[in-house]
Amino acid sequence: MGDSLIQYQELALGSRLKRLSDSLMKEVAKIYQDLAIDFDPYHMPVFKLISEQDGLTIGEISNLLNVTQPAVTQYINVLERKQLILSNIGKIDKRKKKVSLSTVGTSMLQELRPVWKIIDAELKLLTHNTSNKTLLEHITFVENETNKECLSKRILAKIKV
Repeated sequence: MGDSLIQYQELALGSRLKRLSDSLMKEVAKIYQDLAIDFDPYHMPVFKLISEQDGLTIGEISNLLNVTQPAVTQYINVLERKQLILSNIGKIDKRKKKVSLSTVGTSMLQELRPVWKIIDAELKLLTHNTSNKTLLEHITFVENETNKECLSKRILAKIKV
């Protein structure tokens, strides 16, 4: 029968990337489950960033990951409930919370690092194909082009012509 999304080519790019992302997240979640690691792959970017840059605020995390502050707040709340991070009220600005790994979070990081290294290596094998560009380079190209001018603007400009 085949994959119907493939026939839609660029028109289905978003759907295909979303499907790929969902599939990867599901597979990584299965890895964590099989290894008895209680960690949600969706929290990895925030958790890893906090592990690399201690004492970040929600706004800084939002800017560094290019994710909305409400989304970061949700991730932070979950990571706090799991006791993986600690939040401290800012000394100068009491409205700002600075987050850092807790002792439990540091232990979790030590457990995750070798797994992440293997996941990274395997994904590199999957994304580096025999053509001149890797999948990630193609995705980066699309991201860069849409950052120059958003897709909706490009399309609307062509429709109005």
